[in-house]
Parts: sequence; C-alpha cells; structure tokens
Amino acid sequence: MAVVGLGRLGAAVLRRCAEEGVAALILDSRRPGTWPAPGGAVLGPRDVVVDCSAPQATRAVLDLCAASGAALVECVSNLDADGSRGCADLAATRPVVLATNLSLGNYLQHQALLRVTDLLAALGVALPEATVLERHPTTKAHRPSATAAALGALWEGRTGQPPADVASLRAGAPVSEHGVRLTWAGQELHLAHDVRSLDAAAEGAVLLARWAAGRPPGLHPAHAAYDELARTGQGGNP
Repeated sequence: MAVVGLGRLGAAVLRRCAEEGVAALILDSRRPGTWPAPGGAVLGPRDVVVDCSAPQATRAVLDLCAASGAALVECVSNLDADGSRGCADLAATRPVVLATNLSLGNYLQHQALLRVTDLLAALGVALPEATVLERHPTTKAHRPSATAAALGALWEGRTGQPPADVASLRAGAPVSEHGVRLTWAGQELHLAHDVRSLDAAAEGAVLLARWAAGRPPGLHPAHAAYDELARTGQGGNP
C-alpha cells in the first residue's frame, strides 16, 4: 500500500497498517517528483494507493495509479470537478473507491437514516422537518463538509423533501460531529455520529484498501464496499 499525504490522516493510516502488518509506503503529496517511477517494482496492479492529501495533489495521484496499475482509495472529500472526472476516468481501468467519509460509524448512520425513511414511508405519516449540523475545529475551512452534504442528499433523495438547513460550526476539538435532527410537533429524533480520533478513519481506510485490492475496474462509493463487506461477513478478515 502507498499512502499519499504526511498529515494527521496519513500518519493514522500508517499506524493502522503497522498494527495490521500491512507493508506501507508514505508519499509526500508536496513532492511528487520523489514518488516511485512508473513501471518500477514498488507499486503494481495488486497494490492500493490511499490518497490522504488535498485536491491540489489529485492529478499526480491519478497519474501514479494509471502508470502503476494500482487501485485507488480516494479520501479527499472536497475534490474539485477535475478531480472527480479524473477518478471516473481512472475507474475505466482501475478500481477506485470514493470515500467521502471512511468511518464505519458514518456508514451505520446512513443505514439508520435509510431505515427511518423506510419506516416513515410505510407508516404514511407526515414527514418531520430535517436539519443537518456538522462541527469541525476551526482548522477546517471547507463548509459544509462533504459528509453533511451527503446526509442532506440522502434525506432529500429518499423523501423528496430537502433538509430545512445544512449548518456548519467551526469550533472545539478534533475531529468532527455530524448529526441529523428530525423534528415533529412534541418530539425529536437525533441520529448523531461523533469522531474523537482519526484512528476511526484510518481503520476504514485500511479495510477499504483490502477490499479494493485485486478488484475489477469500477467506481465504488465507500458505502457500497461496506454493503458488500456486511453481506459477505468479510469486514473483520485480513
């Protein structure tokens, strides 16, 4: 596995690799000229690149995967249009996992919201007002987070009703909080997921990399990978 990015997430993924006995190479996203040469023996089609960098490095990461044949787990949540198109193009020949959020808890939060929307439809009751609130420390400038936007899109896609608000707060300690609040007259339901350590994301990154290794080409949302892991019972197996 190659991990692109020397930040906190990249470091957490490297620690997780060490814990699981996965050989990992760290690549500095600011110095792509130091990366393994295309066609060399360092990376190949059975390997996976986990991109923990920033949108500015996406093109170099895509070129590395195209040249080496490696799969890609794309962890940059705020990809620009060029990066998104590049991932789609790469997926024609390589497996690409798009991970707006890497953590198992976020997947379970989505599953809970899906179940709630199914039950509301089955009961035929009036829809509640839905709002989404995300909190990150002040070091995160991008807002709303891609995770919050995805929760809002999930609600709208299932109910036809957009959230009343998708709000952002920049305050407090790392790492993040994402909540969906459903409000009826006299009652509320909160579906919340809080992350206190990037180890949660790192665990998901390694799990998704294992899933992607050797897979046929295609563009796979992280939650689709979790769906398959849940169906097959392979999530805990190396």
